[in-house]
Amino acid sequence: MNELGLTRRSFMKTLTVAGVSVAVFGLSGCAPTASASTKGFKAGTYTASGQGKFGPVHVETTFSEDALTAVAVTKHEETKFISDAAIERIPAAIVEHQSLDVDVITGASLTSMAIKNAVTDCVKQAGGKKNALAGSYVPPAPSTAVEELDADVVIVGSGASGTVAALTAARLGAKKVVVLEKSCTIGGNALVSGGYLEYVNAPDELREKMTDSYTNELADELAQAPSVMTPEQFALLQADYDAWKASGSDKVFDSIYLHALQYKLQGEGEYDEMLRTAENIADLDDWLVSEGFQFKDLCGIVGYSWPRWTSPKEGVCGQGYFMFYQDTIEKNDYPVEIYLNTPANELIIENGEVVGAVATGPDGTTYRVRGEKGVILATGGFSGNPDMLREYNTMWPFKEGTDIPTTNAYGHTGDGITMGLAAGGTVALMDTQMPFPFADCKNSTDETTVGDDIDCAIVNKEGKRFMDEVKDRYTMTQHIMEQTDQMMFMISDADTCRVNGDVNRYGHSLQSLIDQGQLYRADTIEELGEQIGCGGAALAATIERYNELCRAGEDPDFGRTTFSEESPIENLPFYASPRTWAMHITVGGLNVDIYDSYQVLDESGAAIPGLRAIGETIIGSCGIGVQGEGFAVANALFGPAAA
Repeated sequence: MNELGLTRRSFMKTLTVAGVSVAVFGLSGCAPTASASTKGFKAGTYTASGQGKFGPVHVETTFSEDALTAVAVTKHEETKFISDAAIERIPAAIVEHQSLDVDVITGASLTSMAIKNAVTDCVKQAGGKKNALAGSYVPPAPSTAVEELDADVVIVGSGASGTVAALTAARLGAKKVVVLEKSCTIGGNALVSGGYLEYVNAPDELREKMTDSYTNELADELAQAPSVMTPEQFALLQADYDAWKASGSDKVFDSIYLHALQYKLQGEGEYDEMLRTAENIADLDDWLVSEGFQFKDLCGIVGYSWPRWTSPKEGVCGQGYFMFYQDTIEKNDYPVEIYLNTPANELIIENGEVVGAVATGPDGTTYRVRGEKGVILATGGFSGNPDMLREYNTMWPFKEGTDIPTTNAYGHTGDGITMGLAAGGTVALMDTQMPFPFADCKNSTDETTVGDDIDCAIVNKEGKRFMDEVKDRYTMTQHIMEQTDQMMFMISDADTCRVNGDVNRYGHSLQSLIDQGQLYRADTIEELGEQIGCGGAALAATIERYNELCRAGEDPDFGRTTFSEESPIENLPFYASPRTWAMHITVGGLNVDIYDSYQVLDESGAAIPGLRAIGETIIGSCGIGVQGEGFAVANALFGPAAA
């Protein structure tokens, strides 16, 4: 593989396939009238679909009497960036090799399989025999080549923190940035998350109104502030609050000092650490907006009800960030070289200093990449590594011999943590593992959700509420695990469903979700109760009580304190979105010095020369906000202060 810059065309060129056998299942299609063939195919055009991660992936194929001459994906609901590789490469590979045995794209296996399954159906429609597309495809022998590369800095991982670090380093003057990425695309977990980023300094037009619920919550937090903040820190928060009151704004108050306080009160970390996080994110926000990036209106999200969260105006989930970063790199011709499907597996250490990393390319080529300013580990956490989760777990009743579901994209298996430990680094809080309590029961994603994260009723399979719907994620998960089949339903109506026409907030077809058993919809609560199996009377009684509490603004049943004017569930249509828990974030990770360019620390607390880590690879860091760390570490290495 050549050294390729970050362009859409370059992404496609770097993608290769890695061996996973095809399994035929769930195929559907219709055959046209076609002429008989002497070689096994009836010449013509055929269509079919195979089940992808989010719904059917539709293909159109064209056959001559002798061969499959064309395959095209015509419609799908798969995740942008992640599915792009499979959609471009798998059809071309099948036609080129006249074989269904071509390997799937690593990181996009479900989409790859869906395409192959759909083409298998088309072969049957065309009258092809069992081995009609056996072809001659033989995976190439692994390369034994070793390539030596040099860069200003080596970044391992191109998720939220790694991509921002790479872009920012190049923008600040780095002459060459090499990024080693395990998956088939940039983006990591950001592509499958809600894309929510804290935006403390958002303009009023993006903010919610300051309701009585928010006023009461703020008063309680300000009363607790002196016990966790120094007088000087509290004075800064008080000054921001006084300025907000003097402005006469009726929009929700916010401040980086409130941001840090709320995280501290919620047990996320020490106040000074949380303030550093808030400052980094605010700096990133300011830069994004200065470059013309646009955000949606602010809201609360699961487990974090203060409405300071936003997402990109363009795209769905976190895809908008990477569309912007990609365009920025292309437009400015920044010297960023990303090696896809090229996992790093070892650090190069010389005289106690980390000077580079070793990675294996998709064709087997070994890359030894040296960085003048060392290596930045940005590989994410280990929510996708069941063995590692079990090794460190002290919190959850994981059953032996069962899978641990995860919301994570491919590749989040703790690789950076493992390499950091091998280099002498240390870890902490590895047993603090945060599930996402609103994951899809079938594919563990958030993208199929219908309903507002903090303005829905939550009921179990018996149709009863069982928790405060806006509690922290740990508490909600504990309650969910105690319910029948460890599942629940988000109940919403026309006001709180967050749908847009015939799709949900992430662009997925409501009818497709209904057809696949991932959503229920009815014109009465009683009918909805019958659909989900708890009975109409049971659900109706629960929702009637819930609506009373919403109107009163008090919840003596479960202690919920956050309600809005839209909280009562009373306007049809009504929706029930089946949800469960899935492992989402690992809070533990490498110990670093967040005040000194995120250097990884050894047993003595000293920095390991040349080794830095950011994102979920480090202790206490998670979510889209890790982009702020990528911004901060690149500024520390290449900004004015580093000169």
